[in-house]
Amino acid sequence: MSEYMIETHNLTKRYGNQVSVSNLNTGYVKGALELVNLPYRDKKLFSEYSLGMKQRLAIALAVMHEPEVLILDEPINGLDPIGIAEVRSFIRELCDARGKTILISSHILSEISLLADDIGIIDRGVLLEEESLKELEEKNAKFVHFIISDAKKAAQLIGSLFQTKNMRIADNYNLYLYDTSLSVAKMNRIFMENGIDIKEAHLCEDTLEDYFKKITGGEGIA
Repeated sequence: MSEYMIETHNLTKRYGNQVSVSNLNTGYVKGALELVNLPYRDKKLFSEYSLGMKQRLAIALAVMHEPEVLILDEPINGLDPIGIAEVRSFIRELCDARGKTILISSHILSEISLLADDIGIIDRGVLLEEESLKELEEKNAKFVHFIISDAKKAAQLIGSLFQTKNMRIADNYNLYLYDTSLSVAKMNRIFMENGIDIKEAHLCEDTLEDYFKKITGGEGIA
């Protein structure tokens, strides 16, 4: 396809057999191109398309015969932020407005967390976990991150006053408190009363990437 003009009749003729639809016509092609905001007729060669346009065209080719299930492999790989947002919008349109089931394989977990209803985590070909995104978010640890002048002293104060060890000292200045039932305002006041300067204190939670690393042994995403 690299040197074919992206015109309706070319898509119809060249890909009709591949998608196994005997009555594929220009209506299917036009609808698919409109979904991904590509021109109905474009005199450009495929080789002249940008990466984002090629990705959009690939989605159009996949959906023009109206499949019930669509499998996308790294659909946003290599795209700039605008291209990523556009592809995300196309995928949401297919799911929400057209009722399609879409299986996405991707290493960009931050984007998957914005799209998916259910998540499957695979490591070395083994499915380690499959749950709804909501269930995974509930599992993710919530914590308070303090950036302070003396993390060790702060941890000792919290431990002695509140009988908790559910915290981690990252270095001299960063303390992570995993007991979120404790009042951040109260912690700040105690630190100030004991000569500990506070630069920042905010509530955080692990991301999907953090969770992936946790259950795969933290060796990274390959």
